[in-house]
Amino acid sequence: MPGAPGAPTIVTASAGEGSATLSWQAPSSTGSSAITSYTVTASPGGQSLTTSGPWLVATFDGLVDGTSYTFTVAATNAR
Repeated sequence: MPGAPGAPTIVTASAGEGSATLSWQAPSSTGSSAITSYTVTASPGGQSLTTSGPWLVATFDGLVDGTSYTFTVAATNAR
């Protein structure tokens, strides 16, 4: 039975007008099953989005200019 994938690495973000574009590298461990999506969550606010397939980039819209955000990226596999 496959396990959970590892964490994506080298997450970078580029700020835009009310938005941020994030990119990352796939985890070194997929948990013995293909990565099917990534979920990116913004804090504060808890806004999240999920990519489909193996996309390694996501753009958040609707962010508040001048606010500092922390983003987390989690991989999901086909387990």
